[in-house]
Amino acid sequence: MLKDLRYALRVLANSPGFTAVVVLSLALSIGANTAIFSVVNAYLLRPMPVDDPDRLVAIYLTAPRWGDSIGSFSYPDLLDYRKQDTGLADLMGSTGTPLSMTDGEKPELIWGEIVTGNYFSGLGVHPIVGRGFLPDEDRAPGEKPVCVLNYNFWRRRFQSDPNIAGKTIKINGHSFAIAGVAPRGFIGTTLFNFIPDVWIPVMMQQAISPGNYLEGRGNRWINLRGRLKPGVSRRQAEAALNVVARQLGKEYPQTDRDLIVHVIPGGARTQPWMVATGIVSATTGIMAAVVILVLLIACANVANLMLARAQSRAREMAIRVAVGATRIRLVRQLFTESLLLSLAGGALGIVLALGFNEGLKSFYPSLDFQTADLEYESRLDPRIFLFTIFISAVTAVAFGLVPALRASKVDQVSAIKGESRQFGGARFGSGNFLVMAQAALSCVLLICGGLFLRSMQFARTVDPGFDRIGITMFSVDLDLQGYDAARGRIFQQALLSRLGTIPGVDSASIAFPLPLDAYDSSSLLLPEGYIPRSDREDNTAGLSRVGPHYFETMGTRLLAGRAVDERDTASSQHVAVVNETIARRYWQTPGRAIGHRFAASRGGPMIEVIGVARDGKYMTFGEPATTYYFVPVAQNYQGRITVLVRSKQNADALMPAIRQQVSALDPALPVFGVRTMPQFLNRLVSVYQMGASLVGTFAVMALLLAAVGIYGILHFTVTRRTREIGIRMALGARQGQVVRLVLGRSMLFVTIGVTLGVGIALGAGPVTGKLLAGVRGTDPGTFSAVVLLFGLIAFLASVIPARRASRVDPIRTLRYE
Repeated sequence: MLKDLRYALRVLANSPGFTAVVVLSLALSIGANTAIFSVVNAYLLRPMPVDDPDRLVAIYLTAPRWGDSIGSFSYPDLLDYRKQDTGLADLMGSTGTPLSMTDGEKPELIWGEIVTGNYFSGLGVHPIVGRGFLPDEDRAPGEKPVCVLNYNFWRRRFQSDPNIAGKTIKINGHSFAIAGVAPRGFIGTTLFNFIPDVWIPVMMQQAISPGNYLEGRGNRWINLRGRLKPGVSRRQAEAALNVVARQLGKEYPQTDRDLIVHVIPGGARTQPWMVATGIVSATTGIMAAVVILVLLIACANVANLMLARAQSRAREMAIRVAVGATRIRLVRQLFTESLLLSLAGGALGIVLALGFNEGLKSFYPSLDFQTADLEYESRLDPRIFLFTIFISAVTAVAFGLVPALRASKVDQVSAIKGESRQFGGARFGSGNFLVMAQAALSCVLLICGGLFLRSMQFARTVDPGFDRIGITMFSVDLDLQGYDAARGRIFQQALLSRLGTIPGVDSASIAFPLPLDAYDSSSLLLPEGYIPRSDREDNTAGLSRVGPHYFETMGTRLLAGRAVDERDTASSQHVAVVNETIARRYWQTPGRAIGHRFAASRGGPMIEVIGVARDGKYMTFGEPATTYYFVPVAQNYQGRITVLVRSKQNADALMPAIRQQVSALDPALPVFGVRTMPQFLNRLVSVYQMGASLVGTFAVMALLLAAVGIYGILHFTVTRRTREIGIRMALGARQGQVVRLVLGRSMLFVTIGVTLGVGIALGAGPVTGKLLAGVRGTDPGTFSAVVLLFGLIAFLASVIPARRASRVDPIRTLRYE
């Protein structure tokens, strides 16, 4: 084996150009695969830094009446599950919440997790300073105000104070004693929503959020994780938990009937909703498909080069056989060379993966209300090294085995005499088949990249139903300071009045949720006297709570009626402004909708339509016409609000005066989520931009690899057919005929490959279309552009070898032969 390695190294060193092209081709594809896998590994696969993560499980609920939605647990249900033997050694609960910390110069929004007392002990998390929670801190509501700090929060906010345990901080107006600091790398059990700065025991829930959620089985707010007992499987635990669920359903049918418990692996940060909605399989599947296509194109490209190289080494192989080498010995030697090339490509690919990772981080969309970006680490742990080695080995087999087997079939007499088989000379020979494969796979990637690019362009230019410029926004959460509805309404009215006095402010309003803010706030919409067309008719609509002057501030035009204003109070007639889609669906025209009434729940109060707003985008840029309406926040109180300010001044100049007005009303209330409307919309566009950039980058990579492959195979074919071309020209063939011969053969296989690629892309269109905005997955314009582009690149890659073929001197060629 060592002899094979030494000889392989010597052979590759003697062909630096060939070696460099192959290693770089493989490095690009392996690096892309490694980078994507490192992202999936960091967010979905890497175990949490806890004891024995393989025994942890995540638990969630479904019910037939909930449709596709999934549910969490109520605290009384959690206690009942704990009392039974469910195969779990520990059952831990947690939920996230924004918090206000007022120990500094100004109030600061932080994130916290409300957790059960056994959270740290059950997970197997050992604080590096102080301790976790004690059993008596999980028994009586409100008696033990303690907390545990996140490691990074401790470093940033308290300068890594080693004596922090026992000191107090003020959260939501209450003093909490710091019990300890969680270890580095532990950022809770929630992913993609926030990173907790502090953990607070569940018994302190009422001190930090309005209402008592420790009672009432309808309050489903706790996410569960459990630790399996030794010898108990996930399926056994799930069955035992469902026995308890059925019993609770009989005892409490109003809240617990027909609930189904699901148990999934919980040692990583994958969330139940991600599994239930298929986002894990969809996201990882799409990312994997893209990079695997690039890998396959690279393998096809390198296999072409290896086949061509094998032809040029036919005489060498024949001499080896003549002196006693067996076919197995030749295959082993050639495969060793392939393995070395793939390992070199893998090593360089790891280096490139680090660069890819930094690029991926720049595209990661920011999340609202975070204290820090998700801790994406580009470090390459052993799992990634093993993945790279595996990919390298698979690659070596993919591109090296067939050329090795083909090269080992030696016709000694012909090879030693200098005659050779026509590689790719058969109508559908190996080389031509690989060209078709490269063309097909490259087209698929180019089409996907083009579709994402069209989506990004659409998202940047589509009319969202409100002005894209001239608006500054920020958020406040009155619930953090314990405001009830009456105090909250007074604060909101006073804030809007104060904002209107700031020089340069044209108008101001409040809303929650803001359209396109990714909060799914919806209700029933039951028009008075309306008879549904069928039992399956969807009578739901999206909903925003808004203040006076909302439509003026947002620049949303009313088609009929009036906007929400100061007349709409908590004690007045309940009113709403509906969008055009609702008006036309139930009352034919916007004008006829005014004065009609509807209910937002069965048996709920009737709401009068006072205005009709033009349609807009409410959840995504790519959604079709959607039912949506707006109600006065004064009649539907909401503590957490987005404040909108229309002004010609930029946000930096405006925010000091705004913060001063907020502080004048409540100095302990944090202002967060400050951004302009373009920044708000760019956050949404970045999702499509990331898709276009990633897929587009890989598509261009695939296109270049395919062009190199087409050029390489055609160049080699011309070289091997020099004698044939010389004879043709000696018999009267003109240069133009030779060029057409070579180009025609090349473009034939390219055309077949492109046709296959278009067919594959059309088949995947319905799936791809779900990820796009404003363009179908079978968009004819994108498909046509890709076909023309690839055809042009393939033609250019074929021209040079074709022109070279036309310059063959028949006299010299025949004299040589």
